[in-house]
Amino acid sequence: MCDCEFASSMNSSMPCIVPYDISELECETLMALFLETALYVQNVRIEMVTNRGKQGGQEMHPATTLGLTVYKPTIRFASWLDREQRIDAIAHELLHILLVYRYGLRMIDRRSHHFGSSQDIFDYFLNLSKHWKYFLEQTVNTIHHQILVDYLKEEYRIVSNLQLTLFRHNFRIVLKSYYPDKESQYAKGLIAFEHKKLVGRIENVINPNQQPEFFWMAYCSAQKHFGGYGFHAIPPSLTYEESVFSFLEDLGYKRRDFRFVPVKSSESSICPREV
Repeated sequence: MCDCEFASSMNSSMPCIVPYDISELECETLMALFLETALYVQNVRIEMVTNRGKQGGQEMHPATTLGLTVYKPTIRFASWLDREQRIDAIAHELLHILLVYRYGLRMIDRRSHHFGSSQDIFDYFLNLSKHWKYFLEQTVNTIHHQILVDYLKEEYRIVSNLQLTLFRHNFRIVLKSYYPDKESQYAKGLIAFEHKKLVGRIENVINPNQQPEFFWMAYCSAQKHFGGYGFHAIPPSLTYEESVFSFLEDLGYKRRDFRFVPVKSSESSICPREV
């Protein structure tokens, strides 16, 4: 679902983006998922991106969804995927959309700041340089992925082979990277928690004794707040939002600084509660 990595891994040549008709894949279950998604959000577009090759040595995200937060979701996938991989990738993105619009498991974003003091201004702009987008997207991805893998398998008989292969690859890449800011280390802790839930023991791929404090703060908080979620335990929207807020508070943030998107019409005129 993350669009920043997808964009950053484009080839230097200008990509060609063309509309794609999923009926070409001749997959009844994928079409059924598409039709179910269309019941909750209109005009879901699917596009294929050409002139984009596999990128060695970096994270691979051959599919993404744009416009998810503004009621205009567009799925884009890389043309080098074969038929089975296209079905897997498109289904994965459709389930993200369904979790947002049917179940209310929305994206989390930083709220536009209303500065109260010079210190508020300083703190806000100091934090702009950090990896906020990646961290907040990973928070939602971690929750969604605990649900959607079994959802696709049990409801639509679509096995997420591509996604699990990509996850293992990307996790190895993430482990080799290091950024000193808290948000990057929190994101790494979230991915490690996701690895435990979807793949198995993290001790097989990392040395737990060499991970920094912020890594473990996110890992343990994710286990506490998100560990019980799954296809057979999809949380109500308000429960989900409270768990995300509580997770962020465990890491030292204030819930008033965040909001869920897409914004509901009932929320557009509501001021954040001071907490």
